[in-house]
Amino acid sequence: MKHIIGAFSALTILVLNLFLCIAVLTVSGDVAAAREYKAAVVAELENSNFNPNVVESCRQQAAAHGYSLAVTKCVYDENRDICSAEVTLTYTYQIPLLGISRTRVTRGIAR
Repeated sequence: MKHIIGAFSALTILVLNLFLCIAVLTVSGDVAAAREYKAAVVAELENSNFNPNVVESCRQQAAAHGYSLAVTKCVYDENRDICSAEVTLTYTYQIPLLGISRTRVTRGIAR
């Protein structure tokens, strides 16, 4: 009887570790997806030359994916020739098994 209880205890711990590893891998994939989306938005803004319609479309697409996107345009040339934009993507980092839910931000520069 002692060995059966020990075996089931070890099996329970292994199953909990398996679920925890799956949760961590899922969160890692979510973070990678958010960073890839931010990189795609930066590329799209650069290719469109900061078209306001494209910026609004990117914001709507980000909201559909569950992200919050902020694009801050800045001009740093005295002749107003050189433009850039700071792209800030806010996403939620969640591990439900551990009760962790945080808001994370990733930033990029479109030139």
